[in-house]
Amino acid sequence: MSDTRPTLDQLRRDAKRLLNNARAGDLDAARRLDTDPQTAQLAAAQRVVAREHGFRSWPRLVRDLDRLRPASYRDLELRRVQRLTVCCFLPDGELIMVDTLDGFRIPTGAVEPGEDPILDSALRIPLQDAGFRRQGTHVAGVSTDGRHLLLWVDGARYYGNRPHREDARWWTGPSSEATELLRSQGDGTLAASVELADRARRELTDEQAVEDLRRLLDPSYLRAETAEGGSGFGGTPQEWRAAREQLCDAIESDGSFLDIGCANGLLMESVVAWSAERGHRMEPYGIDHSPALVDRARQRLPQWADRIWVGDALTWRHPDGLRFDVVAMIIDVIRPHRYPELIKHLLDQVVAPGGRLLLSRYSGGGELSGAEALRRCGYPVDGETSVPARGRLDDEPGAWVINR
Repeated sequence: MSDTRPTLDQLRRDAKRLLNNARAGDLDAARRLDTDPQTAQLAAAQRVVAREHGFRSWPRLVRDLDRLRPASYRDLELRRVQRLTVCCFLPDGELIMVDTLDGFRIPTGAVEPGEDPILDSALRIPLQDAGFRRQGTHVAGVSTDGRHLLLWVDGARYYGNRPHREDARWWTGPSSEATELLRSQGDGTLAASVELADRARRELTDEQAVEDLRRLLDPSYLRAETAEGGSGFGGTPQEWRAAREQLCDAIESDGSFLDIGCANGLLMESVVAWSAERGHRMEPYGIDHSPALVDRARQRLPQWADRIWVGDALTWRHPDGLRFDVVAMIIDVIRPHRYPELIKHLLDQVVAPGGRLLLSRYSGGGELSGAEALRRCGYPVDGETSVPARGRLDDEPGAWVINR
């Protein structure tokens, strides 16, 4: 049987028509509006239309009728997007919902003026609705009119200084249980959105993950107004040092340092300075998967331009076979099922004999810590850094293995 309900576009038009007719003197329209047509806003007409179709509010009507179809980045016109629903997944694949007095909620909200839906709104909405800090951001669906975008993101609870909801009470569990709960509270369309997002998450390929990461990081880093922002860090120079200086704990003598995922090169530059304070002279090198970010790093650090390359951590090796004394990498950018391949390649081809492979992650953002990743893949943990000095609850040490 076909769905005979009006579409959301039809009801939007009905609300505009009701308001315009009331303002033009239509007595029946004015009676339905039940307020002064000359001062009424469109929201008043939308409330009337919602009640007449059995909904207690216009947002509830939108949630029930705003059907989404599967989509990817190539299906979007971002300039048309006005609203986001963001399904937030923890690194272990469990979904989070916010448990409120009115039931379970999935973060959702409007794209505010001047915001980029992916770079800005998809970061702000989970923070303000759920206290959730996204990492990867992936398209799952879009409405027929292109105005409503469904995303799925991975990440963790946020403990930093950005504006966020600190008191959000989370429900966490499998998406299948979440959809049952949503349907039981009358949110069938939202349950269908969760199913769509979870299917997109499970079907994500490694190639799509890399491309989605580049779509997010390149414009975000390149538009940053500070060196720290251009390296993916949202804080001051002092906070940057407090969050990253502990990586130098893996450096105990002069040598070479390779930053995998170097972005604009700030960590290369910082490690040289911080190591010098500790009495060690380091020669810095960097690779990044993004040509645009490598160009930025070479522009910032022309003295090291010939030491910075475009490369994939899973396959890159120095053009002349050079290997490095300390190789540092944040592992969140690699999917966990590829950690064994990653670690083996780096030890076999990139880390010098007797050198150290140092693995860490963004605060609370990954499935495994550096130490857990090494142990899970069958390697010893030969040392760990101190915990970052900034004192966030989700901060943890990095860990290294010696290349024997």
